[in-house]
Amino acid sequence: MKSWLLGVGLLLTNLAFGQTIQDGLHMMDRHQPSRAKQVFEGLVAAQPTGENYFYLGYYFLNQRDWDNARKAFEAGKAADPKNYLNQVGLASILVGQNKVNDAKVEFDRILAETKNKNIDVMYRIAEAYSMYYILGKEDSFNANNNDPAEAIRLIDLIQDRMMKDKKLPTAEHYIVKGDAYLIKNDGGNAVTAYENAIAQEPRNIKAKVKIGTVYLRGKNYKETQVRYKEAIDLDSNYAPALRKYGEYLIVGSQYKNASRYFRRYLEKAEATPQVTLETAKLLFLSKDYDGAMKFTDEADKKGVQDNDIYRMRGYSNVEMGNFQQGIDNLDGMVKRGVKPYFMDDLYFGKGYQGLGKDSLALLYLERAAPLDTNNNVYSIIHDVRYKQKRYADAAAAGMNAIQWKVKKSQTVGSGDYFKVAMDYYLTSAFINKADTIARPAMAMRADSMFAKAIEINDKWPPFYINRARANNLIDYTGTKWLGAPYYEKFLAAVETQRAEKGQYKEDKNQLFEAYKFLGGYHLSVTKDEAKVKELFTKAQEIKPDDVDIKAYFNPTPAGAPVAPKK
Repeated sequence: MKSWLLGVGLLLTNLAFGQTIQDGLHMMDRHQPSRAKQVFEGLVAAQPTGENYFYLGYYFLNQRDWDNARKAFEAGKAADPKNYLNQVGLASILVGQNKVNDAKVEFDRILAETKNKNIDVMYRIAEAYSMYYILGKEDSFNANNNDPAEAIRLIDLIQDRMMKDKKLPTAEHYIVKGDAYLIKNDGGNAVTAYENAIAQEPRNIKAKVKIGTVYLRGKNYKETQVRYKEAIDLDSNYAPALRKYGEYLIVGSQYKNASRYFRRYLEKAEATPQVTLETAKLLFLSKDYDGAMKFTDEADKKGVQDNDIYRMRGYSNVEMGNFQQGIDNLDGMVKRGVKPYFMDDLYFGKGYQGLGKDSLALLYLERAAPLDTNNNVYSIIHDVRYKQKRYADAAAAGMNAIQWKVKKSQTVGSGDYFKVAMDYYLTSAFINKADTIARPAMAMRADSMFAKAIEINDKWPPFYINRARANNLIDYTGTKWLGAPYYEKFLAAVETQRAEKGQYKEDKNQLFEAYKFLGGYHLSVTKDEAKVKELFTKAQEIKPDDVDIKAYFNPTPAGAPVAPKK
């Protein structure tokens, strides 16, 4: 029995020695935390050194498991009091807990005691100053959990020291420097640092992915794609690259392809409960709502502790048209006391809108709109108000939707202006004709919006005929014929659409309206009888029984009795 136990002990020791710290770090980088944990625990079991304890603690740091990180670092400190890495680890916990100033006191003490000569200590302190910052997270999350300037200063000190020994910093040193510059929103220097990492290690996939992220943040989508594809070509199993490439595809509205990469990501990364839920969220963003529901359910079965379970079910059901189920899930979340989020209001609104409860929908949508930086909720509010025939309110929402796009540096299309123009036009049309101030003034606002739409797209016939109608409202006396030039442009645009075989579907009633109006214009203003006859003939071909057109072609003889009007 003793021999057997000794043999098993030696076998376990040999297995542990077969795996290294680098193996554990490699698995962490590839989003395989459980395998990384096994490596570090195996190393500690085989050799409970200060260094091995530090890397076990480092694993827990990355999982934001402060208690277990502290236990590992304390054990490492006891095992090897002269190894300062575990003291760095203990101070790093404070950074992760948004206490960077408290951590700095400890870091400065450690640097002083090691006389700025311990490269590993300097590197891990620099890393701690940048590792907890997450791009895109709210300010409250990133408050006091970073000090990029100090991280850069320490990496520069490392570089100075190593170059004295005719050595260069490692790729990981440069990556930390790049991360620090990215926190400072200095993309140029960040890319330079990551490129230096690649110069040191040409197959460094992490650096390539990070360069892609810098370009994505700077909206240089061509370079983003190049860098992400380079990383995937180097290693198609590198999970972070698959995820990041999927995020890039979402930005380009390539939702189906994005979904494919997110599913591949989950195949290559470890499908922990949290990763499964995060993938469900990414699938939701890629409009793969079935996949989002599937992986949300899987995360729930795996025991994930996250309130977003309710959100994902609520949001996905609403998007799939299961409006009542979506609202029920969101209601259940609220009843559990979950802290509200503006997206909850958006989906409550969309859910109630789907159920036809527009007034209730607006209550939630108007609350979400000013806070939502991802979705142009004002455009949804516009459509609900338009449906309710609240055209003035719809116009206000439409203008807010345009301003939202401007603030987000998004393209404002002709359709955006056309919507608001129609809102103003209909508002004007419903103002009493006797109001010769407010009615024309509102029509003039419509006219200016139609003009903006035409500036962007001068080939779309509906822009012109509706602008003509707005000008008819401006011309409240009916004597200035202000709509004439726009009816002419409407007919010209229709001819262009015919020639180009465009998407426009002709409306005979609109053509009749234009022919009749222009015929009347030439009859009253230009006195061009040939033009009048041409236009009225075209109008009569559409509506042969129109009284006015018939009267033109068949005038009542002078002195003949006039039929009484019915």
